[in-house]
Amino acid sequence: MAEPASAETLTGLDRSVVEPFLVGILSHLYGGVFTIDKNKRITLFSKSAMWLTGFGLDDVIGKECGSIFRANMCRNSCPFDNAIKKGSSTNRRYVEIYGKDGKPIPCNITAFPLRNTEGEIVGMAEIFRDARELKALTSQLLQSDRLAILGQVSAGVAHEINNPLNGILTYIKLMNRKLRSNPAAAESLGKYLDTMERETRNMARIVRNLLDFSRRKDPEIVPLQLGEVMEQSLLLLGDQLKVHNIEVVREDEPGVPDVTGDFGQLQQVFVNIVLNSIQAMPDGGRLLIRITAEGKRKSFVSVNISDTGCGISEENVAKIFEPLFTTKGGKDSVGLGLGLAIVQRIVEEHHGSIDVTSKVSKGTTFNIRFPAR
Repeated sequence: MAEPASAETLTGLDRSVVEPFLVGILSHLYGGVFTIDKNKRITLFSKSAMWLTGFGLDDVIGKECGSIFRANMCRNSCPFDNAIKKGSSTNRRYVEIYGKDGKPIPCNITAFPLRNTEGEIVGMAEIFRDARELKALTSQLLQSDRLAILGQVSAGVAHEINNPLNGILTYIKLMNRKLRSNPAAAESLGKYLDTMERETRNMARIVRNLLDFSRRKDPEIVPLQLGEVMEQSLLLLGDQLKVHNIEVVREDEPGVPDVTGDFGQLQQVFVNIVLNSIQAMPDGGRLLIRITAEGKRKSFVSVNISDTGCGISEENVAKIFEPLFTTKGGKDSVGLGLGLAIVQRIVEEHHGSIDVTSKVSKGTTFNIRFPAR
């Protein structure tokens, strides 16, 4: 039997070059990768595996793989046992594993044995790819017509509306200046101009949301601190927070690691959520923001945004991220229900997750998790 090839004979490179090369591949591979030893304990867990499952390194390293993923195949047809018997790779389609949040993740997997230089099997590597997109294809197709029409109409209408909106705002400001020199006229007409300005700004905000939703832009990914993104987001909303008498409390954990992301898009996420909180507290309240790292290895960064507002009913919480769903009908700040749909899309494009808990009359909490850099 021929001697198994080493890394050096396969690549012509020495170990000092091969190891960073392999680390780079694992860090950027789209599918999740993990390895186990002969006792089925996890020895390596790639960053993409963390993205897909929500588990951090603290959760999995040294743990028995079946206890982590809780998949039916672990009990009925263990890939490791099959790989040892066959001595070659095995492929499975639509296997369900479970993420940290307890939700099933349909996956396609490839498992293959790991051998030492003598050819002895010492463990197994598994590559798993998220198959949720395929599983969700039917439901996506059901709403694709509506969203396609929305995208086409919104792009055209937004451009048509934006220019006259800018003109209206300009003339309102000019009229306000002239009215200040004539107090009598200001008293009778000023309140109408204020209403026109407020409603026009609401229309402009809706237009921006339509444009954001209809345009898909790839994020400009750079290392950044979420605390700084949050700080800039709150500065943008400073006046509204003061007007509505909302107290902002920050509880950022020191030493939180960087994440990688697009500053502008993540700022849009935070601005949208804080705006929702402001609208939920028209008579004032408290906004608590926590930014923390998870686990000893700090594999994830969490952002919790909690308000003491009116809350959301259990029925509506399940729909909160659906496009075109809104609970703001009839209010001054009426929108089209696109803000949180955009937020969810941006978070997912940054390999993060977002969920919401809420109680009517008690308040709402958004929890966002991003993988650390």
